[in-house]
Amino acid sequence: MRTLLSITALFFASSLLAQTGRLTLHGRMVQGNNTIPAVSIEVIKDNQIIFEGASQKNGSYKIDLPLGSVYNVAFLKEGFVTKQVGVIATHPEEDISGMYFFQLDLELFKVDSADMEEKVLPPVAKLYIKEKAKGFTYDKNYVKWVAERFEEIEE
Repeated sequence: MRTLLSITALFFASSLLAQTGRLTLHGRMVQGNNTIPAVSIEVIKDNQIIFEGASQKNGSYKIDLPLGSVYNVAFLKEGFVTKQVGVIATHPEEDISGMYFFQLDLELFKVDSADMEEKVLPPVAKLYIKEKAKGFTYDKNYVKWVAERFEEIEE
């Protein structure tokens, strides 16, 4: 009986540890060649804000996200277009664990910029893990797809 309980306990412990670890997002907020300080950062999980912070004076930021969840990370500053990044820190087919790092430098555009419509893609992107050995991927095809949908709406 003790052996059965021990095996059951080990199974549940390994399940809990299967998606342990974290993804550290880090980068800089810029507009052209200038860094942007004090950009507000919100991390949302299950429709709840779980983190609020801001970029440093030099525009840099760092966020630690536990693996095993899906997040929406929003970068906001008055007078600038908000950017949001969907972060899928889980994998549907395999357990992931360990420490991952991803540099995500973002350019924000001023709302009143005359050429904003020509340069700005919709403020939506997706970051996910395709193969745990290769780490996280910034989905450029998703960004392109959103941009095409955005253009259809504007027509």
